[in-house]
Amino acid sequence: MKKESRNRRKAGRKKALVLLRRNASLAERILASNNPARLLLFAFLIVIVIGSFLLHLPFANLRSPAPYIDNLFEAVSAVCVTGLTTIVPAEQYNMIGKVILIILMEIGGLGPMTIIAVIMQRHRQYIAMSEKKFFASAAGKSDLSDVPRFIRRIVRYTLFFELFGFIVLASHLIPEYGPGDGLFNALFLSVSAFTNSGFDCLGADSLLRYAGDPVMNFTIMTLIIFGGLGFVVWFEISDRIRTRVIKKKGLLSIRKRLSIHAGTVLKMTLALIFSGAVLFWIFESTNTGTIGSMTVAEKIMAAMFQSVTLRTAGFSTVNIGACTRPVLIIMCMYMLIGGSPGGTAGGMKTTTAAVLYVSAVNTLRNRQEEAVIKHRSISYDLLKQAFVILFLYVFFLFGAVIILCISEPGIDFLALVFEAFSAIGTVGISTGITGDLSVIGQLVIMSMMFVGRLGPLSVYTAFHKEKKLTNRIRYPDVDILIG
Repeated sequence: MKKESRNRRKAGRKKALVLLRRNASLAERILASNNPARLLLFAFLIVIVIGSFLLHLPFANLRSPAPYIDNLFEAVSAVCVTGLTTIVPAEQYNMIGKVILIILMEIGGLGPMTIIAVIMQRHRQYIAMSEKKFFASAAGKSDLSDVPRFIRRIVRYTLFFELFGFIVLASHLIPEYGPGDGLFNALFLSVSAFTNSGFDCLGADSLLRYAGDPVMNFTIMTLIIFGGLGFVVWFEISDRIRTRVIKKKGLLSIRKRLSIHAGTVLKMTLALIFSGAVLFWIFESTNTGTIGSMTVAEKIMAAMFQSVTLRTAGFSTVNIGACTRPVLIIMCMYMLIGGSPGGTAGGMKTTTAAVLYVSAVNTLRNRQEEAVIKHRSISYDLLKQAFVILFLYVFFLFGAVIILCISEPGIDFLALVFEAFSAIGTVGISTGITGDLSVIGQLVIMSMMFVGRLGPLSVYTAFHKEKKLTNRIRYPDVDILIG
């Protein structure tokens, strides 16, 4: 009897090992047979559908559930870390609904594939090469060196910065809302700010009531910037600081030792933030609808906050609908650029804008040599990719604005353009028209948020089947008049 039971146990273990191997090979086949962009697209869609159904259930709502299209819009906005809403989350959802939003924002900020990779690492001792390629692509890593450690660091850094924001905001909100609501609101805002989502759980006026509050303003701004810089940049800065501390050398020389990517990201981010703040100040300093009636210190803080939030965060401490038309147009340009690659921000990305700028300046100066950043030539393939990204953003924006003009004839044209830029840049600020959109308008904005979160190039790649070239033919040059 004992021998038979031992044999049955051995047989059971063998069967389990066979099943595990089959499942592993199935996962590898799935990852090998599909391009990363397509799998990422479907992963986002699955999370959005599940999230929308959960938000639509009665247990997640304070009152009767809103129409499903509104809950779908909220799920898309949360997963795509945008922040545009057709309803007021603070008034519609109870604690459970808000927790669902936090989870959706976290998944959207980190990316579904990062979450899956972490789960796989906890249950498996290895990650196949095809899986490493996929996870590296989804996480914004350019090589395959130590992908599991890279993903673990993403999670650790996210939790560290969100914990920092939670502690600071909780100490500020508990006296106002009490221990329970104060802690929860601090958690919600910290996650929303670091993931650049722009959702808030305080009311319908975003952060307008905190326009003169330095703690709220600078904490939210810090989280937005930290989330938008990109994990690769933060890892590099962290490693450089650790190296300098170990070698007992000064930290001031770190800037000179940063890679071209990190240096470009930091320079572009600072340039965009300060130039945006200056332009906002110039055009809005006398506008009583926004910052005209504030003190000088409050004006500076509000101008900085609105500029930082254009890094795709979506919070606002002024009424965006009351801004002057030149400011709304300027904001569209900044929203299109967005944050930096490999982070929680959306948009065309600061590095893409830098490559396009250097290339344009090089052409205008009639230089024959390649475009250069810090004594390094930008490859022709990189220039092509940057121009393709710009073209796709413009293409999607034109299509969206045309459809919105047809479906929303009673809404101001500039407000529609602003809404489209805010959606595709996953920014989330609005002039106040989101709740007035028709079903078609909502579907268009949802599509723009989705395209903006994945990136137009990734969306195109997901549906494009690459043709194998059997022979390479070099055709003669053609002379076409342009310009």
